[in-house]
Amino acid sequence: MKYNTILFDFDDTLIDTLYNTAETLREIYEGYGLGRHYPSFDYFHLQVFKPANLGLWKQYEHGEIEKNTLMNKRFHRVFVDINEIDDAQTIKINDDYIERIMYKKKVIPGAIELLEYLKPKYKLVLLSNGFTEMQYTKIENNGMSDYFDAVILSDQVGVNKPHPDIFRFALNEVHATPDRAIMVGDNYDTDITGAYNVDMDQIWYNPSQAGAKSFTPTNTVNTLLEIKEIL
Repeated sequence: MKYNTILFDFDDTLIDTLYNTAETLREIYEGYGLGRHYPSFDYFHLQVFKPANLGLWKQYEHGEIEKNTLMNKRFHRVFVDINEIDDAQTIKINDDYIERIMYKKKVIPGAIELLEYLKPKYKLVLLSNGFTEMQYTKIENNGMSDYFDAVILSDQVGVNKPHPDIFRFALNEVHATPDRAIMVGDNYDTDITGAYNVDMDQIWYNPSQAGAKSFTPTNTVNTLLEIKEIL
C-alpha cells in the first residue's frame, strides 16, 4: 500500500457540524426568546450568525485573532445592535451554546463504517482546528475515540490548519512521512491546501460538488464511503 497513515479533519468531515450548529442555534433562539428581535430563525441563523461566525473562524485559521477573541466575540458580534442583550447576557448565551453543541450527535453518513474499515489497515490521526474544551467531548460523544492513534488540536500545537507546521507536527507524532500519508477533509482551504503544501496527497470530501480553486486535489469524493474504493 502506498499509504500507512490517514489524517482526518473532524467538523463537517466526520461529524455534521452544520446540522448540529443549526439545531443548537434553534434551541438558543427559542430558549432566549430571540424571535422578538429577528423576523425568523432562518434569518437569524443564515443572515446574522453564520457570516459573523465564519468571519471569525477565517481570521482564527489565518492567525489573525486568538481563540479567546473568537469565543468572546462570536455572539457579541451577533447581538451588537440589540441594546437589550448586554455583555453579561452575551457571555451566558455563548457558554450555553458551547455546552449544548458538544453533545449533538449528528454524524456524516458513512463516517463510522469508514473508520471501522480503515482502522485495521492504517494509522488514523484526527487533525482539527477545533478547541480542546469541546473536541474531546464531541469525539467521545460521537463514539469515535477508539479509532484514532492520535488527536492533534491546533490550540494545543499553537498553529492552525492550513499552516504547514501543524501537518508536520501531526506526522511526527505518529512517525509518518508526507509521501506515505493522505489527508481527508471537507475544507479546500484548510485541509486540502494545507496537505498539498507539505506534499501530502489529499481526499477532498466535497458533497456540494464545489469547484477546486488553485489546484486539483489528488482525489475528490461526494460521500465518505467512496473512500473505501481509494484506500
